[in-house]
Amino acid sequence: MGLLDKAVKLASTAKDQYEELRSTRDEMSVKPVAVSALDEHQQSVLRRAMAHGAPDPAALLSRAEASHVLGVELGEGRLIYDDSSIGLEFAAAGRRTDRWSVGVSAWHGDGDGFFPREQYQFIAEHVEGATLDGLGQAAVWSGSVLYVLAEPLLFHVEVRTPAGNDHRPEASAVARRVLARVEG
Repeated sequence: MGLLDKAVKLASTAKDQYEELRSTRDEMSVKPVAVSALDEHQQSVLRRAMAHGAPDPAALLSRAEASHVLGVELGEGRLIYDDSSIGLEFAAAGRRTDRWSVGVSAWHGDGDGFFPREQYQFIAEHVEGATLDGLGQAAVWSGSVLYVLAEPLLFHVEVRTPAGNDHRPEASAVARRVLARVEG
């Protein structure tokens, strides 16, 4: 083995060791995102949603279950909501802008009531997605969101990691856990 061959081998070994060190450092830098207590506005939103038929978001999925699905220690659930859904997002942050999260939100009605099947049909007709069998009464995967109908519940799951958006298996696993809780 000549001097040049030895130098190439040494450089290759050093590069592999650097990549391993960098990977380990990145894994060690993943920390659960801290969540503050609900403020007055968030408490009001939660009470309103539950008064209109939403389940308690904490009853849908635990932090331990969400962490297990991603294999990363996630923080406590942060309340997420909009005009028609409420839920929790469990998250962890890493180096740079790396972020892991699992969000589960249940839809709810308003003063006019809530019709989960009609809402699901509207979603299924207006999102580009694939119908999935074996989850609730109906389910559709659309990009990074899984919508599941399990009357009287309609919920959606969103899983995000630095690896991209195709997390259908992880979202399905979360949906199965939610279904086990609400159906069991």
